[in-house]
Amino acid sequence: MKIAYLHRLTFDESEKRFQDEAGVLGIELVPVKYRKLKLVGDKIMFGEMDMKSFDGWYFRSVGSELEWSKLLQLYAKKHNVSVVDEYLMTDGPLRRFKSVMSWQLADAGVLYPKSAYVESFKDLEKELGSWELPAIVKLSAGGRHGMGTFWVRELADLEKLKHVLEGRKEKARLANKKVPVFRGFLVQEYIKNDGDFRVMTVGYKCLGGFKRQVKEEKLILNKSLGRSLGVDLPDDVKETAEAAARVLGVEVAGTDLVRSTENGKVYIIEVNEAPQFKVFEKRTKINAARKILEYCVEKFGKTQKLKKSK
Repeated sequence: MKIAYLHRLTFDESEKRFQDEAGVLGIELVPVKYRKLKLVGDKIMFGEMDMKSFDGWYFRSVGSELEWSKLLQLYAKKHNVSVVDEYLMTDGPLRRFKSVMSWQLADAGVLYPKSAYVESFKDLEKELGSWELPAIVKLSAGGRHGMGTFWVRELADLEKLKHVLEGRKEKARLANKKVPVFRGFLVQEYIKNDGDFRVMTVGYKCLGGFKRQVKEEKLILNKSLGRSLGVDLPDDVKETAEAAARVLGVEVAGTDLVRSTENGKVYIIEVNEAPQFKVFEKRTKINAARKILEYCVEKFGKTQKLKKSK
């Protein structure tokens, strides 16, 4: 089986892990970077390969590649190419915006913190004036490793947040990089908890997970007060993670959840597509890369059999 492994960048050792496991499974896994693609007439080509010649496509990451992801979506639908993840065939990469995710989860009845979405920093200041603090503020476009998530304990923290965002702009200028425009803020109710669960699901089924300690009480919520631990996940945590992944159409998901220390209920905090799995494998001893590829093989194999039977 020949699978296209679509990605933008190589983080950690994910690509190597997938290539190693593909070798064990006897899969030809071809890394395809979006910017190496070309549209020629009505064909999308990667070098001399027509993208429809693959048995299936695994979108490891999409990020800001909005144009290519849409073109590939149209091409996959035209030629009945099977893909992972399913959300790319409906919502597309717009699903990665936290505002969109919050709407879909709340609308489906999955437990999610009370939320509000505002466009500008000025609107954010006005909105938080009517909230009970502390509250969580997230950049709707996201941020890696918690760098886009902030804990606002009092309104004075907004000045600190503004300073942080201006600092990031200045850092980009000095590095001659594209200066980010910080707009689109998701305000979220703070759920008191004793740490969060990270659950990995593949094909909407729970593989396993671990628990991270409670976050440091500081503006940027990117560090926990101690080492994460492998745990036996409670049934309601697994079921909630599976339900959220299915609602969003994210076949390979890393979902963050917390249990409220006030009412005991489990809340979805975030569903991440194409999650990193180095820590997951270390804590759970589960071979995530192999499980993902096995799922792709099973799904793409069914599609190929269906095509041959027609």
